[in-house]
Formats: sequence, C-alpha cells, structure tokens
Amino acid sequence: MTATTTTRDGGLPGGGPAPRWSPRRLGHHRYLGWAGALLLAAVAMGIAIALDTSPGPGLTDGGALTVMVVVCLTAPVLVWMTVHEVVTAVRRRVRDDVRVYGTGQAVRGAAPASVPGELSWQRAPEEVLLHVDVDHVPDAARVVERAVRHGRHRYVEGGDEVLRLQSGRGTLTATERGGRIRHRATRVARPGRYRARWDVDLDGRRLSCEVGGLPPVPRRTLLEPDGTAWLVHTGTPSLLDQLRGGRAARLRPHGRLPEDLDPDAVAFCLWLFCELEAHLDRTRRYGQEHDAPRGPEPVADAWAGHPPADVHVPMQEARP
Repeated sequence: MTATTTTRDGGLPGGGPAPRWSPRRLGHHRYLGWAGALLLAAVAMGIAIALDTSPGPGLTDGGALTVMVVVCLTAPVLVWMTVHEVVTAVRRRVRDDVRVYGTGQAVRGAAPASVPGELSWQRAPEEVLLHVDVDHVPDAARVVERAVRHGRHRYVEGGDEVLRLQSGRGTLTATERGGRIRHRATRVARPGRYRARWDVDLDGRRLSCEVGGLPPVPRRTLLEPDGTAWLVHTGTPSLLDQLRGGRAARLRPHGRLPEDLDPDAVAFCLWLFCELEAHLDRTRRYGQEHDAPRGPEPVADAWAGHPPADVHVPMQEARP
C-alpha cells in the first residue's frame, strides 16, 4: 500500500502551513482552560450582582460581596495567565500540524527499562540506548553503545545489519563494516538564524526535515520530494521523568514512516531526531548560569542551524 497526501492551500507539499495567526498553528490549548476560568468568574460576578436585592446602592448582601471580592482578586491572575498561555502557544506553534500525513508503517522508539539494583555510575560494556519497534514488531532494531579499546562507539543494529554511527558538525552517518555509508543526514543552512533543512538519505530513499527556531516542538515532519509527509512525535518525557533523569529522561520518538524502509533505516531516522533535540536543547541552554563559563558549542550550534566560525570539526562517535 502506498500512502499519499493531499494539499489544503497554496499547493504546498503536504498541505502546507496554516495562516500565521490560525488557531490550528497553536502549539497547545491550555489557554482555553484559563479563558474558561475567567468566563466562570464573570458569570459568578453576574449572579452575585443579580442576587443582591438590597434597595440601596452597592452590594450589601454578605454572600454577594464575598463573591465579588474573590472574583476581583482572581481576575487579574486569570487574565495574566490567559494572555501568557496565548503568547506561549503562538511562539511554540507547530508550523506543520495541519498537514495530511501518509499512513505507512507504525514506528516507535523507547529507552530500555531500568534494571533493579543497577548502579547508575557503572557503565556496562554494552548499553542499549534505543529500542525500535517497526510495524508492531518489537525490538526490530536498536541503537547500542559498546565499549572499545579507545572509547565507546555507537551502532545501529537491525537484524543482521550492524552500522556504526558517527556525527560531525551538522552530519550524521551510519556506515557498514566495509566503509560504505548506508544512511546519511546532512544539514543545509537556510536564511535566518537557527533555521535549517536536514536532507536524509536512507539507503537511496530521500527525505527532508525543516527546522526553524529554538523553541521545543512536539513533532517533526519528514517530506518526500513528491510532497508526501510523514509525522514523527518527539516523545518528550514528562516533567517527573525529567526530574528522575537517566533513562527515564530520554526521548521516545514515535510516528509513521514509509513502509519500504528497513528497520535499520527507521532506527537511524529516529536516532537523528534524538540527536537533533539534544543539540537544540544544548543551544537553548546557552546563557544559563551553569552553562555560562563553557560558552556556545560549535557542533550544537551547527546542528541547530546557526553555523559558527568555519573551524574544521572531524567526524566523531554519534553522541547527543
């Protein structure tokens, strides 16, 4: 089965973005809760005024007066939170959330479960970083890290395929044992600060992904040359998992990809999103107190779409 997409406006690939101020482009809708609370406060105020039957001016009924005081105290907070949530939603809006996506095959990446009694400071000779389920086949591929003589290398394993992962400044490759590059992702600079396009070559299958700005987004879209769109959620961990750290704080990407992609290509694609989000997170943390002495990282800056000075950075082991 071959999945296709339709367009919604302007003939743009995959449906294209909605107008700049369309509600469909807002990143979340928490502002509706605060706006609803503000509306309920206004209704409560109206009821309190209507129930006050005193002939004199002003509110003299004790219950109505209490309601008015509570509403007057909470209304500024509700107004501020509503405006704050709307502004935040506009800034974090997803530009591609109104596309019509291909169905393809379901893919999911997950970090391995914690082992009871395992010591977090002891690194095993081989550690699984990401389990990848492809079309409901559990553990069809995985990303592993192995200790070698001069450090630790990362690999993509899919069936009998074992591909070594290496990354540079805006490049991620998966190489076979013979040295042939099987999968490659390359950043292409776009006009503007922190804007880029990632061209992904998955053993001859070409996809692209647009990256614009530093605010975190809950999903990424891969586009084929003919406009077919594929949606992958980044799987951002919850606040509790982020506080727990370690394996619990790792991303869990999941979504839909073309059916003809092999498990190792799917794993490479999901790991690209993990690397991308990790580098974007490092760039977002510039200026924070604990990162100030270290300053910007050229590799993270390049991955985020803002090339630093032209300094050669050799390929190294893929490590977010």
